[in-house]
Amino acid sequence: MITFNPAYNNINFKHFRQEILDKSGRVINRGDTCLFRNDLDFDYLVNFLEYKYRDTDNVNIIAHACSDGEEIFSFISKMIDSLGYKNSKKYLPVDARDVNKSFIEIAKKGQYYLKSYETGAIDFYLGENFTQYFKLLNPNLINVSKILKECVNFSQSDILDDVKNIDFNNTVLFARNFWHYLDDEDIDKLSMILSHRMSNSSTLVIGDFDKQYNIDRILRKYGFYETKVSNVFEINK
Repeated sequence: MITFNPAYNNINFKHFRQEILDKSGRVINRGDTCLFRNDLDFDYLVNFLEYKYRDTDNVNIIAHACSDGEEIFSFISKMIDSLGYKNSKKYLPVDARDVNKSFIEIAKKGQYYLKSYETGAIDFYLGENFTQYFKLLNPNLINVSKILKECVNFSQSDILDDVKNIDFNNTVLFARNFWHYLDDEDIDKLSMILSHRMSNSSTLVIGDFDKQYNIDRILRKYGFYETKVSNVFEINK
């Protein structure tokens, strides 16, 4: 078992980081992420979704700005660990997308360097079951298991294009920690389109980094409200 650190929630996880700049040198995309990033309670999220969609046979999960895939692998491993593979099948496979092609290539490989601050979170959420989902190649390197890789379809795309075509019926959209890199017009446009196209059966998941730039306030302006699970939003229609 990986050593458990009960204070992991006080650590700001930022393991994977790769900046994309425009011609003026402005950061337009940054792939900050890690396993079980601490701005989302994965236990509460799984329980919330299982209750909300308890009478639904199929749930679509789309993760935009998925970066190198660590967060979505974290979510899926926790979901399967909590619900069992059979009960998780209605949520799978997850569609994970990113505008950056290099991030997608890394995600497909599913091999990550493990930092000490990640081990506490892994133990907290998976404990001894960690080895069912990740293979420890050495003390600092892990591989995602085959069964976990088969639960995700990775592809390159831009949420500003995709959002017009997504069927949001019984759909969970992870749109986390990238809003700041959009210009004000696109933030407003994306919020407006989501408010028009999402329904009571939709779920929107953002991040703490988004809240730092008041994205939650903008979403509220368009009719979204935060649920009892931090960073998880719904809309009433």
